[in-house]
Amino acid sequence: MKQLYNPITLHQLFTRSQLTIFILTFGICSAILLAISTYTMNAYAKNSLSILSNAINERVQPAVVFQDQSTMGQILQEYTQQYPIRSIDIFSTQKKILAHTEQQPISAWSSQNLLDLLFYRDPITLPIRHNNKTYGQLLVYGNSADLVSFFHKILLGLFLGFLILLAAVFWSVSSVYQYLMHSIRDIVESSQTISLKKNYTMRVSNSDIQELQALSTAFNGLLCEIEQSNQSLMSENNKLLHQSRHDPLTQLPNRHFFYETLFQYYEDNSVRNAAVLFIDLNDFKQVNDQFGHLAGDAVLRASSYCVRKVLPENAFFSRLGGDEFAVIIPDIIDSDEIQQLCQKIHACYTATYMFEQQHIFLDASIGVALTQLSKSPEDLISDADQAMYDAKNFAEKWHISLQSKSKQA
Repeated sequence: MKQLYNPITLHQLFTRSQLTIFILTFGICSAILLAISTYTMNAYAKNSLSILSNAINERVQPAVVFQDQSTMGQILQEYTQQYPIRSIDIFSTQKKILAHTEQQPISAWSSQNLLDLLFYRDPITLPIRHNNKTYGQLLVYGNSADLVSFFHKILLGLFLGFLILLAAVFWSVSSVYQYLMHSIRDIVESSQTISLKKNYTMRVSNSDIQELQALSTAFNGLLCEIEQSNQSLMSENNKLLHQSRHDPLTQLPNRHFFYETLFQYYEDNSVRNAAVLFIDLNDFKQVNDQFGHLAGDAVLRASSYCVRKVLPENAFFSRLGGDEFAVIIPDIIDSDEIQQLCQKIHACYTATYMFEQQHIFLDASIGVALTQLSKSPEDLISDADQAMYDAKNFAEKWHISLQSKSKQA
């Protein structure tokens, strides 16, 4: 599926923002520095050229007055060689050149040429006077030889400042990004763990960053609500599961749960020496007809409680429906022990029960089948059911099947 947008990473976002700040900061600082430097160099150029021009004017004044061109040339050549001067011209009052000198030509792409254009474009013009009389005019063009080193230092300073600021930006971006990602990583890892394990009791870790802490708090609040909903749902599911597998009257496992457990024994091969008891309450319909269904329900609950008390802890006691019950007793092969259990169970059902000052008597038939004598759970159920019906013809009202019907066949 084609993405509608290209997501940006936090690192890219931080880098862009920091670079923008860097460019603005460096640009403003550089502009201020260049403005100050330009003003300083311009003032220096004008002052130094003005001083030199006045000094030259005083030196050449006698030579101009006496029209000594040789002396004028020597003086101009001396100043041109010793001081930052590009050219010097002396004009007569008739604008005729009396003397001229200039420095050696320099490259048009040199720093000095650039600075000359910036600060020494205009010459200093002074009249040559003596006794209030004008004898000529002095024209001096300065050069920036003294400013070149200062200009190079400014450029070097800007370059070093650029590198330092750039390094500081990347260090800042990396530090902030690592710190932020550490906080975000904790939240992401906690969320992934919660999602994978479905453990809604866990909570997202706290963060030192206020905004991320607000996110963690909101996420933990959502987890708390999910946990409560999940607990309520699990409670309802467990309740429904219990209701689907247990008899509502006696709270014993129902027929479906009994068959599920019995078949599971055979599938797992976990219990091979077990006994299955089928119990049928004889003529229980008469109890309901004579004493009412409320009395019958009370007797079923009371007798079931009694049977649970006499059975081993690992026994599985269930109500198949109506007046029929079944018991699975694992790890039992001794017939005497089975008979003792049958006696205790039978005693529970033949006891006298009281309901609203009325005495109620029960009777039960118990059929026993052994797993080691049956090839399948179906055979075991059939053997136990047949033994229960056979027990109705015995005085003790219980019968242990010692041979499977499948083997008899």
